[in-house]
Amino acid sequence: MRHGTRLTIVAATLSVVVSSGCATVEWTENLFAKRQVEVEERFVRVETDVHRQGERIDRVEVRMGHLDTRLTETHDLVRGSLAQASTPSTVARPSTSEAPPRRSAPERAPRVARTLVGVVNVPFAFDRADLDPRAEAALASILKELHQNPSMTIDLEGTTDAVGRLDYNLRLSQRRVEAVKGWLTEKGVEPTRVVGSKGIGPVASVAVTDDVKRRVMIKLMTSAE
Repeated sequence: MRHGTRLTIVAATLSVVVSSGCATVEWTENLFAKRQVEVEERFVRVETDVHRQGERIDRVEVRMGHLDTRLTETHDLVRGSLAQASTPSTVARPSTSEAPPRRSAPERAPRVARTLVGVVNVPFAFDRADLDPRAEAALASILKELHQNPSMTIDLEGTTDAVGRLDYNLRLSQRRVEAVKGWLTEKGVEPTRVVGSKGIGPVASVAVTDDVKRRVMIKLMTSAE
């Protein structure tokens, strides 16, 4: 009995050992296979990263090649420009000893002699440069004369009385002249027919009344034959 019991225990022990050994080998093989798969995956990722880095390096090298080509072309262009600039010019220059040709003075048109054929005074109120009915009536007679005589021209001369400052009266007399000239041109008189137009300021003569001094004197002129 004892001998049989011992055999049974030994057999059970061997069975456990064998079973444990088989389990250990299988677990080891599975672990090794798993590790191998992980290593292969890491290797694949490393290869992929290396390939990408290689592509980036290739693109950088291509760009560097393009830049090098552009720099070479620019360098050649600059050298060509410098060579042209250093070449002495063959354009003939005028000698400094030769005097430049003198320009002849433009010929002036001969001044046409004119004859005074009449005078009309356009009156103004005190310290005014606008045209009142009396002034427009006088201008209407001038307008009629100009229409009837196409070759007739006029000169305008504005004056004031002696009241006030000289500079103010000079400006006032010129404003009166401009008022008369503007009225005539608005009525169709060509500006070229108004040969002279100026304000001469106050009239100092005591022989003339102040109301007569406030005027624009229109001189009717015709060409002398």
